[in-house]
Amino acid sequence: MEPRRLSIGSAGLLRKVTTPDGVEIACEVSGSGTPLVMVHGAGSGRWSFDLVRPHLEDKFEVWSIDRRGRGDSTDADDYALDRELYDVGAVVREAGDGALLFGHSYGALLCAGASAGFGAAGEARPVRLALYEGPMGGVLASEEWTERFEANVEAGDADQAMRDFMSDVGGYTEAEIEAMQGTPYWEARVAAAPTVPRELRAEHAISMDDLHLDWIAAPTLLLVGSRSPGWAKQSTDAYAGVIPRMEVIVLDDQGHGASMSAPAMLASELEAFLLRP
Repeated sequence: MEPRRLSIGSAGLLRKVTTPDGVEIACEVSGSGTPLVMVHGAGSGRWSFDLVRPHLEDKFEVWSIDRRGRGDSTDADDYALDRELYDVGAVVREAGDGALLFGHSYGALLCAGASAGFGAAGEARPVRLALYEGPMGGVLASEEWTERFEANVEAGDADQAMRDFMSDVGGYTEAEIEAMQGTPYWEARVAAAPTVPRELRAEHAISMDDLHLDWIAAPTLLLVGSRSPGWAKQSTDAYAGVIPRMEVIVLDDQGHGASMSAPAMLASELEAFLLRP
């Protein structure tokens, strides 16, 4: 299809990539250079990279995706984590030879699984991989917490559900959450709320062994914020203990949302690693 322009905060070209089960994944493509596919986390969308993308567009052709079920992407009747791994693989193939891959939070888990070849064709594996605080399985939320979140959404209080999610899972302070309120980005988060429970349950059900992260061949950068929640640091350590060719960088004075709180810092670390000879 013909690309079109659409975004909350930028003017990239919107392209659609069809996945093996027929879902269309919307990708906002901007910049020029080596293809870089960026995969967002739970309760989010491609707009979560709006601030970091301008720092990358002079060196990379950035593909920011809306994962299935939100934004301009379509959805399937049922959900499985491995379908999202195929989604990532499909976009990497579409982006072209030499594509790089970056994932944040749940998106990092997907990027890691796809890069290992679990649920994604081998030819879709990226040249280099960067992961910001991917969960290791079973660390984000209990079933009781997820049920409470789900009940709030079904009762028409998705706003409170997302406040709880940002605080309890994302580790954001009350002041940070208040600053988001009333912005287009917060409205987009609330709109994505119905997709959160299925992802929390999928993350809770999977394990490090299921992902086969020791199969990842690409050089891998693991990023973690010094102020991030405990599960993020625990998971980063677990990834570091399994992925063969990896290095860890700690972003000083940053939490789980560095793509919006410190976009220039994050972009600098990504560029230095992903373009390293």
